[in-house]
Amino acid sequence: MDKWIGVIALIIVSVIGLLRVIRKVKAQSEYRNFAINYLNNFREFSSGLMNESFDAEKYQWLKLNSSKMQIMMGSYGVATYKPPGANFMYNNYQVIVNGITEIKDMYVRMVDGFGLSLEKKMLRESIGMIDDILLTYIGYLENNSEELTKELKNPFVWFREGVRFIVTFPIYLMHWSGLIRYNTYSSISNNIFVKFISFIVGIIAFISSIVTIVTGYTAFTEIIHNFIDGK
Repeated sequence: MDKWIGVIALIIVSVIGLLRVIRKVKAQSEYRNFAINYLNNFREFSSGLMNESFDAEKYQWLKLNSSKMQIMMGSYGVATYKPPGANFMYNNYQVIVNGITEIKDMYVRMVDGFGLSLEKKMLRESIGMIDDILLTYIGYLENNSEELTKELKNPFVWFREGVRFIVTFPIYLMHWSGLIRYNTYSSISNNIFVKFISFIVGIIAFISSIVTIVTGYTAFTEIIHNFIDGK
């Protein structure tokens, strides 16, 4: 019976890790579907602008969902940006949140200027920038989805994710209780130091489980006690 303790521990940690990977795959699929939907709506809206037609309903949908899209994209949605025709630049420019409003304002200026070619060119450049950034992000999601699909078939990844969950669980509890924000929780969880600790704990846990399976739990604890006592 002692030898089964190591097996059970390995299985529990691996199942926890597998559930985390499945959750990531599901979330990734939801992100991808939303991003593609956002891109399609943006293209329909911007195509109308270039033909001097403003779809107020489409604009409202894009604006209402711009914050969600911006947060999802993270660093992919932030850039150093020089507005078309301007002699200044914005650092950490939130492309989606600000860009949707900007192309609407450009369209208004273009209409007021009787469709001048310069205004139309500036509008086209801004539309192209947002389109490119959305495409880049969708490409990242698709590549990441392929990697996650591979991880679903890798038991070592299950174990790694299970160990990482156990190590970061106290941090998760702090986020769940409202003591820290999600961004702080995510930043700490993905910190290189935390990942290193997870790696060390994972190695120790894996070796301990194997030794327990081979020698039995009682014999293993005796080995540990003898090691601590210097025998």
